[in-house]
Amino acid sequence: MTGRKGWSWRGAAVALTAAAVVTWLGAVVAADIRRAPDANCIAVDSSLMDVIASRPAADPVEPLEAVAVHDPWTRSKGSVPFDNYYAITMQFRRSDGSIDHGVWGLGSDSPLPVGPALTVVAGSAPLVSVDSSARQSTVWPDTEMSFPEDANSVKKSRQCLESVS
Repeated sequence: MTGRKGWSWRGAAVALTAAAVVTWLGAVVAADIRRAPDANCIAVDSSLMDVIASRPAADPVEPLEAVAVHDPWTRSKGSVPFDNYYAITMQFRRSDGSIDHGVWGLGSDSPLPVGPALTVVAGSAPLVSVDSSARQSTVWPDTEMSFPEDANSVKKSRQCLESVS
């Protein structure tokens, strides 16, 4: 018995399709890696930093600088669903003079105005403390909102603040 010695058309088509998918995926990953670290970083208006600092847990905090990252993957989770989430990492000074940073989540039904910086009208979009530093420093949330601490946007917003500082 002799076996087939060549590729069938169907096998060749499958192999070419698989090669094309792998090549495309490699190009997408390479483009994401090459993207500038601040490509997704959004400046945060001082008025929004003041809103975050307006509810200190004990001693007042003084906002120094903040950046935000829009989170395209977090959608309609928790008891209060939103379509747009932003992770905001803010550096602040404690009353003892020490400098710290925390991450807050902001939810909105529609994309927020970014312009030169992310802004909100006080009370128009709910905030929630995302990490332990934010929870120890402020008394957000003002609503039940799910914003996972391990979200990519949280990591990216921290990276953005490091690149700005």
